[in-house]
Amino acid sequence: MRWLDPADQARLKALGFAPRRPAAHHAPGRHRALARGFSRDFVSHRPYAPGDEVRAIDWKAYARLDRYYVRESRVEDRVGLIVLLDATASMSFAGAGRPAKFDVARRAAAALAWVALEQGDEAGLIPVGSGLPSLPARAGAGQLKALDDALGSWSCGAESDLAEALTAAAAGLPARVCVALISDLLGDTARVLSALRRLSAGRRELMVLRVIDAQERDFPYEGALLVQGLEGGTLSLDASAAAGPYREAFARQEETYRSALRRSSVPYAATDGAWLTALARLLAA
Repeated sequence: MRWLDPADQARLKALGFAPRRPAAHHAPGRHRALARGFSRDFVSHRPYAPGDEVRAIDWKAYARLDRYYVRESRVEDRVGLIVLLDATASMSFAGAGRPAKFDVARRAAAALAWVALEQGDEAGLIPVGSGLPSLPARAGAGQLKALDDALGSWSCGAESDLAEALTAAAAGLPARVCVALISDLLGDTARVLSALRRLSAGRRELMVLRVIDAQERDFPYEGALLVQGLEGGTLSLDASAAAGPYREAFARQEETYRSALRRSSVPYAATDGAWLTALARLLAA
């Protein structure tokens, strides 16, 4: 794989994810959900109630007790994971001597898909803000190569409004699915949070991995600076004077995202390069 080497795959074997809500699909997988019916993984009996399927009745229990009981058991369902990959222009930023944020995000996307597929689940990819085609969620070994090939063919678009792009993506998502957003979350904070609420609406589950370059966080510049925006425009400023307010504003935005997502019980982690460590924190949240 281009975006996931054997060493990464070996480390990912210790990771996994599980939905907190019932699985959306009924194909075999590794996520357990309470269901009625016949299964070797028996949990308990309960009295028969109108509306229960006749085939769920335990006739051996009826023969012993002369009353109708239904078997409840655990079945394992397959989960659909959709990775939303931010492909807006700001994701093309790369600090000195470091890979572009989009490359880091592509590796994290490949890792999440690998974990899902290894569990027997489905994985799909949607590029956000680029106009590129999506890859529908599927299971099976062939899907991993398809995902790797898709990631290799994608590039950042010219879209600059992340909130608008996320809102558009939310409109096309299934009602019951696990959604993993990989993004720098750069944009109007309130509008981005509103878009994140749309992503997690209904019975969807959301997790967010923020990819940030250390230079964006630390602002290690001095003197006169001409900033060329990746999403258009230029800005002249005194970097020494701007550094303090910039760092404070960045820290406030980070805390706003972290606090809001925590209140909404949305797993969240941020990385400035150590993406696999951040991914492990995300999946353990």
